[in-house]
Parts: sequence; structure tokens; C-alpha cells
Amino acid sequence: MEQQNNSFNNLEDLKKSNLKALTSIDLQFKNCILSNEQVAELNSSLAQCEKLESLILNLNMENISDDQINQLFAEYPSIKNLVETGNNVSNDQMFTQIRFLINTFYKDQDMIKEPRLNQKEVQGYILLEEAMSNLINLNSLQLNLDGNQIGDQGAFWICTALQRFKTLTNLNLQLWKNKIGDRGISRIAEGISSCAKLTNLTLNIAENLVCKGGVFYISTALISCRTLTHLDINLSNNQIGVEGAYSLGTALINCTLLINLKCLLGRNKIGDDGAQNIVIGLSTCTQIKNLDFGMELNQIRNDGASAIGTALGNLKFLTNLKLQIWGNKIGDKGAQNIGLGLSYCTQITDLDFRINSNQIGDDGASAIGKALGNFKFLTNLIFSIWENNICDKGAQNIALGLSNCTQLINLEFGISQNQVGDDGAYTIGTALGNCKFLTKLNFQIWANKIGDKGAQNIGLGLSNCTQLTNLYLGISENQIGDDGASAIGKALGNCKFLTKLSFNISQNQVGDDGASAIATALGNCQLLTNLNFQIWGNKIGDKGAQNIGLGLSNCTQLINLEFEICENQIGDDGASTIGAAIGNCKFLTNLNFQIWSNKIGDKGAQNIGLGLINCTQLTSLQLGISENYIGDNGASTIGTAIGNCKFLTNLNFQIWSNNIGDKGAQNIGLGLINCTQLTSLQFGISYNQIGDDGASTIGTAIGNCKFLTNLNFQIGLNKIGDIGAQNIGLGLSKCTQLTNLVFQINYNQIGDDGASSISTALSNFKFLTNLDFQIRGNKIGDKGAQNIGLGISNCTQLKDLVFWINSNLIEDDGACSISTALSNCKFLTTLNFQIQKNKISDKGAQNIGLGLSNCTQLTNLFIQIGLLPQKQQQEFKRLALKIKRLVNLYLII
Repeated sequence: MEQQNNSFNNLEDLKKSNLKALTSIDLQFKNCILSNEQVAELNSSLAQCEKLESLILNLNMENISDDQINQLFAEYPSIKNLVETGNNVSNDQMFTQIRFLINTFYKDQDMIKEPRLNQKEVQGYILLEEAMSNLINLNSLQLNLDGNQIGDQGAFWICTALQRFKTLTNLNLQLWKNKIGDRGISRIAEGISSCAKLTNLTLNIAENLVCKGGVFYISTALISCRTLTHLDINLSNNQIGVEGAYSLGTALINCTLLINLKCLLGRNKIGDDGAQNIVIGLSTCTQIKNLDFGMELNQIRNDGASAIGTALGNLKFLTNLKLQIWGNKIGDKGAQNIGLGLSYCTQITDLDFRINSNQIGDDGASAIGKALGNFKFLTNLIFSIWENNICDKGAQNIALGLSNCTQLINLEFGISQNQVGDDGAYTIGTALGNCKFLTKLNFQIWANKIGDKGAQNIGLGLSNCTQLTNLYLGISENQIGDDGASAIGKALGNCKFLTKLSFNISQNQVGDDGASAIATALGNCQLLTNLNFQIWGNKIGDKGAQNIGLGLSNCTQLINLEFEICENQIGDDGASTIGAAIGNCKFLTNLNFQIWSNKIGDKGAQNIGLGLINCTQLTSLQLGISENYIGDNGASTIGTAIGNCKFLTNLNFQIWSNNIGDKGAQNIGLGLINCTQLTSLQFGISYNQIGDDGASTIGTAIGNCKFLTNLNFQIGLNKIGDIGAQNIGLGLSKCTQLTNLVFQINYNQIGDDGASSISTALSNFKFLTNLDFQIRGNKIGDKGAQNIGLGISNCTQLKDLVFWINSNLIEDDGACSISTALSNCKFLTTLNFQIQKNKISDKGAQNIGLGLSNCTQLTNLFIQIGLLPQKQQQEFKRLALKIKRLVNLYLII
């Protein structure tokens, strides 16, 4: 009887299995450090597997969860398609890519911080000789060792293990983000060279310390593997340079049997010369059918791009091509030659082509468009040419090529952030109309110069795509008015099979008539389960909003809804109809509803609340209704609605800058009391008229949320005194599971008693690693500051701290207590501390400096302490500079 694959999550289950009969073993030991005893048990078990043909050993070290990845993709959907995914890509690898892309393309955003690697000892020798000597039938081996901090010495056992497996035909080594340099790579390459029968090799050594020497050794190993038909090599984010690229190109010349090649070399400073060297080898691999070639962010210009184009022209059997050369310096000449090369690859059925963020104009775009016209068998196309210098002519020629791709089923088309006007958009619309078999379309043409004429023809083209089930349409940041919006709305009305729709026409000039036409279309999409509808930053009033509400009321099957209509001119009547529509969506589990910065008063807010009351299945709610004219009555109904959402685990509720007093705040608090399952709460109610009574009820409500791990609480610029602050402190003190806390209660009327109660709550937060604590602009003196210091002293696990207590009445004793607290936070790496505009003398400032000098792990320090004499300034700076790990120091004194 044929033995089935067997997967094991622990050694005990493996030992209990019928080891002698196993032909395939999958050991999933993620985040596990094996002791010497366990290594011995593992090897003893494997030694009995005489029939073993395939072994997977997963010892990856991972920090990032699926939920964290999904949350980032939801927040930054435009980068999702740039992230490498797949069976061998861990969550940590995806997170690192996401982090880099966010920090590259969203430069105005806060930096997404990289998680700290697990500080564990390096794995020792795993596959020992006594075990391996019995595995004479092993032909497939996969070792997953991502994030294990393996250095050159640790690579030795990998080499030793590989040298024993003479029969291997399939080898997969996942070594992402370790500390392996050229010396360690030389040993791994030596092991690979001994596997002379390999036909399939996967080697992921991205984000190590590989330079040109390491690539030379790898290339030597590849030359030994003359029977390779499948090669997957990832050297991204190393330091291979031009010479490393040359070595790899030389190796590829010898890989003439390759049918499948994946070669990822992004972020290596390869430049034109390196690109030319690599593709000399690539051009000889003429039997390749499937190619994934990544050269993004490598400073490649026209010469390198031209060489890539020439190489592609030699690969005439290609059926699947993924080419990533985005983020370089390619202009028209390079793009023209890439287009010329691509035009010979006429057998392609799946194309993923990303040349965005370069310097391509109309001539380069036109050549690429001409190549597209040759791909008559295409069924799947990802085409990304956004953020270049393309105008109407280039867009028209791209569209002419696209119009020949009549067999497409899935299309992702991104030409945003160029200079495309009505003529280019018109031709693109005509091309879309030819793609009548599309079931999935992601069409992004935002941030161009498109007006009504172009938008109308896009609508006409889209109206032919009647088989669509998934549509993502981004046409924001253009010059579209009612006529263009109406045409697009009419097209949407033809897409009656849609189950997923993402529609963004924000920041245009759409008024009530255009909004009403879109609304009519929305009412026809009755099969929708997922809707992302963004029409913010337009000129929509009550009439348009009412019609949008009427359309939305037909979408009764929705499970996930993101609805953003903020920054318009909507009043109570429009808000009321939208509220009623949301009340029809009774199956919603996730709702993001943003209607801030309009003209909504109590009546509109009450009807929004009445609608929300029906959404009892919600587990995640984001409600933004700030910057309106809502008073106590509207706030009270919304509070009641939130109280009905008893399954919520995630709530982001922003109602700041309205006219809410104690009564409204109390009813919001009474609703929040019922949300006992919350683990994450963001609550912003600043810039209102809330006093002690409202603050007290809100404090009691927060005390009921005992499962919170993340809390962002902002109630600044109200009228809260000591009593309100004391009750907020009492409530907070029950949230003992917090790991991340943002607490901002600035510019109220809080004195020592209120501050002391809040400080008692801080003492309970023993798991906090990130704290943003702002209590500036109050009436806190030494007693309150001393108690706050005592509270922070207990937060000994803090790594990141923002602490603003400026503009109070603190003197030297309070400053001294705060300095003691800071010295207790020995794991701090980032500190932003502001204590200026108090009554602190030289003595208090000196104590703060002494306290800071004990924070020996600090890498980033921003501190503002107020005016000091020159001598004290120098002394303070001297104490700060004693922190040896300090990289960034911003000192304002």
C-alpha cells in the first residue's frame, strides 16, 4: 500500500508513527529550538525511516501572524501585488517586503517598524551522520531555517548534511534573514556541488551578508549541477554588486536545460553593467517556459534595460513571465528595447509585468504597448506602469496593444500617477470594451488628468465587461465631474454578477447628479458580499447622499463594507438615508464607515445610530464621524448602537471635534460598557465639551474591557478635572493585559489628584512595550508628577516611550521622580520626552539627565526640557552622549 504524506508538529507524534513505512515526512517545528536531547531523538527516529524519499524540516523563526499581514494589506491595498507570496514565503518575509514598500511609496507615513528577531541561540547540528546514513532513498529535501541568526559557522552542518545525500534530485534551502556571509555560502555551495543529480534547486538566501565572493561560490555550484531543469534562487537585499552579477550570469550560461527559472536579485546595486552581465547568461537559456525575474531597485538605466529586452527576445518558448524592474532609472530607450524583446514572446498566456516608478515617457510606453498587441493567447495579465512620465500618446498605444488581448480572464492594469488625459483614457476605455471575458478586473488610473470625456469612454468600455465577479476601480485624483461619474455609474449597473467591488472616485468634482447615477448602479449589485466604496473629497450634498443610501440599501448580502464619503457637503437628510441603508446590512461582520468633515447634526447622527443598531453581528467596527455638528442627542443614539455590537473585538470610534457634552459622553460610555470582548480599542473624543461626569462614565466603560491588549484613548481639549481623571484612572487600572497604549488627555483641567489616579493605573501595566503618554497643558504639580513617575517605574518592559508632560506646574521634586522612572526602563530603544514649560531648575534638569544615562539601550532620543544656561546644556548633552547605542539625538534645551 502506498504511504501517504505525513505532517508532524512535535517529536512525540513522529516517534509514535510507523517510521519504517514512511516515504514522506513533513516536520513543522516553527519557532522551536531543539535541545540536544531532542536532536538526538529526532535523529534516532529518522534513522529508522529506511523507505524515506522526501523530508521537509521547518525550523523557521517567525514573529508575524496572518492577521497582521491581512491588516497591512487592508490598510495599504496598492502594494499587495508587489509583495512576493507563495508556499515558501513566510509571514516575516512578507512583512519585511511590506515594510520596505510602505516606507518607499508612503514617505509621509510613520515608519512601519521591523519586529525584533527572537533572541534565541542558533540551531545546532540537526541532521547527524548516524541518521543520514540510513536515508539511502532520499531524493527530496527541504530545510526551512529562516530568521535563525545562522552565521558562517552554522552553515557548516548544512554542508555536511548535503554531502551525504548523493541521490537528491530536489533540494529546497530556505535561509532568509540569517547572518551568512561569503565564507558560509562557500560551504553551502560545496554541499550543493556534491548533489550532482539535482534537477530542482531552490535557494533562498535573501537578506544575509552575501557579497560578490559568495555569489562566485554559488555560481561554481550551479555549473556542477548540469541536469537542472528548475532553478529558484533569491539573492535579494544583499551586496552582490556588478561582479556578483557577472558570476551568476556565467553560471546561467551552463544551465541550458532550464525550463523553469526564478531569479530574484532586487536591491543589490547591480546597475547597468551588472544587469548586462546577468542577461548574457539568461539569453542562452532558450528552453525556458516559466520565468520569474526580479531586478527591482538596482539603479538600472537604459543600457541594462536594453540588455534585458534582448535576452527576453531569445526566450521564444515562454508561456509564463513575471518581470519586476520597477524602481529603477529606465527611460524611453530602455523601455523600447524591452518592448522589442517582449514582442517575440508570442506564446505567453500569463504575464506579470512591473516597470512602474521609472522615467518612461510616451515612446517607451508605445513600444511596450506594441508588444502587448502580440500576446493574443493571454488569459492573465498584470501590467504595472504607474509613476512614470506617460501622456496621452503613450497611453493610447498601450491601449491599442491591450485591445488585442481579447482572451483575458484576469486583468490588473495600473497606469496611475502619470499625465494621462482624456485622449489616452478614451482609448484605454475602448480597449477595456474588447475584454469581454473578464471575470476579475483591477483597474487603477488615479492621479492623472482625466476629465469627463475620458471617464465617459472608460465607462462605455467597462459596460461590456458583463461577466465580472470582482472589480477594483481606482479613478480618484482626476478632474471628473457629474457626466463622467454618470457614465461610470451606468457601466457598473451592467456588472450584475459582482460579489466583490472596490470603487474609488475620491478627490474629483462629483456632485449630486454623478453620485446619484453611481448610486443607481450600486443598487443593481445585489450579490455583493464585499464592498469598498470611496467617494470622499467631492461636492456631494444631501440629494446625492440620499440616493447613495437608497442604492446601498439593496446590498443586503454584504459581509464586509468600507464606506468613505467624508469631506463632502452632506447634512442630516443625506446622513439619515445612509444610516437607514446600513441598517439593511444585517450580515455585516466588518464595517469601516467614514463620514467625517461634513455638515451632520443630531438628526443625521441619530439615524446613523439607528441603522447601526441592526448590525448586531459586527466583530470589527471603524466609525469616523468627527468634524461635524453632533451634540448630545446624536452621540447618545450612536452610543446605544455601539452597545448592541456585543461581539466586537476591534473598535475604532472617532467622534472628535463635535458639540458633545456630558450627557452624550455618558451615553457613549454606557454603550461601550457592553463591548466586553474588545481586544483593540481606538477611541477619539477630543475637542468637545466633556466634563467630569462624561469622563467618569467613559472611564467605567474602559474598565469593563478587560481583554484589551491595544488601547488608543484620546480625550484632550475638553473640560475634565480631577474627578473625571480619577475615574478614567480607575477604569484603566483594570486593563492589565495591555501591551500597547496611547493615552492623550492634553489640555484639560487635571491637577495632582487626577494625575495620581492615572499613575496608579500605569503601575498595573506590566506587559506594556509601547507607551504614548501625553498629559500636557494641565495643572499638574510635583505630587502628580511624582506619582506618574512611580507608575512608569513599574513599566519595566517598555521599548518605545512617548512622554509629554510639558506645560504644567512641575518643579524639581517631580522632575527627580520622573528621572528615576526613566532609569528603570532599561529596555527602552526609543524615547520622545517633553517636559518644557514647567518650573524645573538646573537641579531637576540634571537629575533627568542622570536618569537618561541609565537607559543604555536607547538608539533614538528626542528630548525637550526648556531653557537652561549654557553650562547646563553642555552637561545635559554630555550625559545623553554617554548612551553608547545612541544613533539619533534631538536635544532642544
